[in-house]
Amino acid sequence: MPAEAARSCGLYRLPQSPTQADLEIGYATRGAQIVACDAARTLAVQTHEAEHALEDQVTAKGRGPAR
Repeated sequence: MPAEAARSCGLYRLPQSPTQADLEIGYATRGAQIVACDAARTLAVQTHEAEHALEDQVTAKGRGPAR
């Protein structure tokens, strides 16, 4: 599996004494980070699956007829 699929995503952390503005910024920032992380993981998994499908096609073509 590609490293991108297993890598943890960085998430915004609130400061020690958060203000209302910190909470609002954190909410929006974390949401965007989660969406970006999910998209990166999805792309990594799709790429991995496509690579293996291509390898399977190439391997099947090189075998020749079954006996």
